[in-house]
Amino acid sequence: MGEVIRGVNFPSYLVASFLAGYVMMGVDLMLEGFLGLFGTYRDYMEFMRGWGIPEDQIFLFMAVGHQINSFVLGLFFVHPRVYPKIPLRGLFKGLVFGFLWNVLAILVAMVSYMLGAEFMRLIASPDVRDLVSITLLHLVWGGVLGLVYNPPETVC
Repeated sequence: MGEVIRGVNFPSYLVASFLAGYVMMGVDLMLEGFLGLFGTYRDYMEFMRGWGIPEDQIFLFMAVGHQINSFVLGLFFVHPRVYPKIPLRGLFKGLVFGFLWNVLAILVAMVSYMLGAEFMRLIASPDVRDLVSITLLHLVWGGVLGLVYNPPETVC
């Protein structure tokens, strides 16, 4: 499957990225309002309404899109040139990755939003609750990736 997959425990990556995306979205849904945080999925749903996606299909589009993001972005975590360079092991390796990914996502979102990308408003938001929510959600995502992914012994 090419250089991106060589050196990756592909079945473990699939399970880890699926669970990480699922848990991240579940936390956002189930903890909406907890300490005034989470519920960021509502902003994504609002964007989808603006794109003309039928109301009865918005949640499905959001859930499937979120899972696709988790699969694609999870490849950065498991890539054999990246994985060994992330400090620590397991859950903590994932937390480090989730935090670094969050910083990158916020920087890209801020620049993109300043250049006119309305979709990036959620991540680039100056609202501290949104930033804290997004950060915690990326920590959850990375933590689950790190906890579940089992790399091949040659990559560790």
